Amino acid sequence: MKKKIIILVSVFFPVLILDQLLKYIVNNKISLIGKITVIKHYFNIVHVDNTGVAFGLMSGYSNILIILLTALIIAALIYFLFKTKINSNLLFISSSLIISGAFSNLLSRIFQKYVVDFLDFHIYAYHWPSFNIADSCVVVGTILFFISIMKYI
Repeated sequence: MKKKIIILVSVFFPVLILDQLLKYIVNNKISLIGKITVIKHYFNIVHVDNTGVAFGLMSGYSNILIILLTALIIAALIYFLFKTKINSNLLFISSSLIISGAFSNLLSRIFQKYVVDFLDFHIYAYHWPSFNIADSCVVVGTILFFISIMKYI
C-alpha cells in the first residue's frame, strides 16, 4: 500500500504542476488560435481551447457530463489501484499517469470550462490534433496499463 501511495504522489504532483503551468503560460502568452513555430513544418506551440475530450470529441456535450464522467473514471482507477492484488510497478505508474492527467484536465474543465491544448505536431499541412501534457499522460498511461495487465489475463 505504501509503495502505491509513493508512486501515485511522485507522478501526480509533477504532472499536475507541469501541465497546469504550461496551460497557464500558453493561455496568457499566446493568443487564441495563435502559434509559435518551434520546428518548421513539424512542430508548433499553439493555443486551442478544447471544450471536448480527446481530439475534440464530445465538444457538443455538456461540460457537467464530461466533468462527471472524468471524475468517475478517476475514482474507478483509484479504487482499482488500491484494491488490486497485482504488485507491478508498471501498473502503479501507468495508473498514476492516467489519474494525474485526467485530474489536471478535470481542474481545467471545472475552473475554465475548457482545456488548453498547445502541442501541435504535423508534417507540413497534415496535423495531428493538438494536445497537452495531461493528454499525453493519459495516452501513455493507458498503453502502459494494458501492457502491464496483459501478463495477468
